[in-house]
Amino acid sequence: MNITRRRGITGLIGAALAAAFALTGCSSTAPPQKTSTAGDGASLLPAAEGHTSYPLALESPFGRTVLKKRPERIAAVVPNAIDTELLLSLGVKPVLSSSLVSEGGYLGEHGAGDIETYEFVMGEEVPVEAIAASHPDLIVAVGWTNGLGGVKLADYYDRLATIAPVVTSPDPSSQLLLPWQDSIRVLGEALDLADAAKGVVDDNERYFATVRKKHPEFEGLTATWAIYYGAANGLQYLSRPDSAPETFLGELGFAKNPNARQFAQDASVSDELLSKTDADVLLLGQSAAASEAEMRELTGRGLFKSLGAVSSGHFVQLSPKTDDGGDLLWAITSGGPIGNKWAAEHLVPLIADAL
Repeated sequence: MNITRRRGITGLIGAALAAAFALTGCSSTAPPQKTSTAGDGASLLPAAEGHTSYPLALESPFGRTVLKKRPERIAAVVPNAIDTELLLSLGVKPVLSSSLVSEGGYLGEHGAGDIETYEFVMGEEVPVEAIAASHPDLIVAVGWTNGLGGVKLADYYDRLATIAPVVTSPDPSSQLLLPWQDSIRVLGEALDLADAAKGVVDDNERYFATVRKKHPEFEGLTATWAIYYGAANGLQYLSRPDSAPETFLGELGFAKNPNARQFAQDASVSDELLSKTDADVLLLGQSAAASEAEMRELTGRGLFKSLGAVSSGHFVQLSPKTDDGGDLLWAITSGGPIGNKWAAEHLVPLIADAL
């Protein structure tokens, strides 16, 4: 939802296609965990900065709600929990999150394990009753784009708006998530934490500037980020134009891959399009849905071996989990400021070794 008086939002679209997100087939089976600070609004978010004026109108294509005062109890309801990651990066602890907050494996040290969660399963109903039971005074859905996780915000907005004001993505009609930098600015204004939001963005820019300085060999090269989901769902090209993976690769120093335009409307890679996945560097993730035998079959094919990145040795294959139990595939495709840094720490040495 657009916030009136919102300044500096570019409206550029990034992050992964909703269909690709659905193909992860992941859901948490851990029992809900309770936040120890529920009911103590002052401890759930930092002090106000004094920049935002309330009442604040929250506009979206689905309707308009009004935030009468600064919120204290915030429910982060986006299926892939990107909004929860953004809140945590601002020092805000939501009173509710999707269970997928644990999927990447890198948010635990940032307090994710202390948040009460609702159980989300791809394509199933979002439990509005559980959201209402968390007694929020703001519902955050900044990362919820059209069809994310197999569900549409348009189908839930009216019911959510009867519970609390709702702040959504600057472009909730898109099938691509907006860059988290845009979303965190929206959150910063809604929560009167605009300076904190700018600080997160600036810190991210400094971090990746350091990465680029340390690895000038990446500059100007093209790269492809793809995930293989097994025989059933195939190979997906995820570094599509203006996507989060493309933005992430750009932050590492890579140039935009002109081949990405081939997948602007459809991420699926057929045999006829396999050559279009080529780049100076090919990063191929193995989904948990793909067996080792299926992965060997894909990478052992002559068509695949003939790709320039593969034949030159500039090919990095990523398993479903890192040695420490994290999920690089999730962090690159669905991550925010915390996940992107974590992904870079793991991925950059692998790319450097391959070049």
